[in-house]
Amino acid sequence: MSNSINDIKSFFDRHNGLQRNNRFSVSFPSLPQALNKPPAEDFQTLAVAMGARSIDVIADNLIGYGPGRYVPRYQKFVGGVMLNIPVTNDNFIIDFFNQWFNLIYAGGRVKGNETNPYQLSYYNDIIYPSQMHIRLLDPNGNVNRIFKFYEVYPLESLPLELYMEKTNDYLIYKVMMNYREFVIEEP
Repeated sequence: MSNSINDIKSFFDRHNGLQRNNRFSVSFPSLPQALNKPPAEDFQTLAVAMGARSIDVIADNLIGYGPGRYVPRYQKFVGGVMLNIPVTNDNFIIDFFNQWFNLIYAGGRVKGNETNPYQLSYYNDIIYPSQMHIRLLDPNGNVNRIFKFYEVYPLESLPLELYMEKTNDYLIYKVMMNYREFVIEEP
């Protein structure tokens, strides 16, 4: 490919331009029944960070010279998917994810049973039905690709940053989502 303006313009025209990183939507089409559902289909998310994509392998340990072969087992986004969500004055997002964390593991003090403090919910009820969709959008709002994550659950929330230095900043809830598997689909 030469570097003439016409060739560069032709390249971008053939590929319908560049994908903008600020055009996306996040939704949870399936959540545990015991969880309060969000009021809207799409979460108002400021940023999404999907970790580096990698293939996890296991050594087959065949006898012979060297370590043997590495056999691919599954693929993943290393570290999960980080969501940055603005917090509204009713603290709905904080309450929503706290409730989800407590559905997975609440401990004895939250459940009120001090004699049996380690109470875990069933995987099939809490984790298995949960899905998260991240849609990449074109400048007109049409879907280019859909990342579908299955068996999704919050793994960790980052510290809430409360400070007095900037009076006009708003609170952002950052939560790391884990999942079992994902697929990438065209619309």
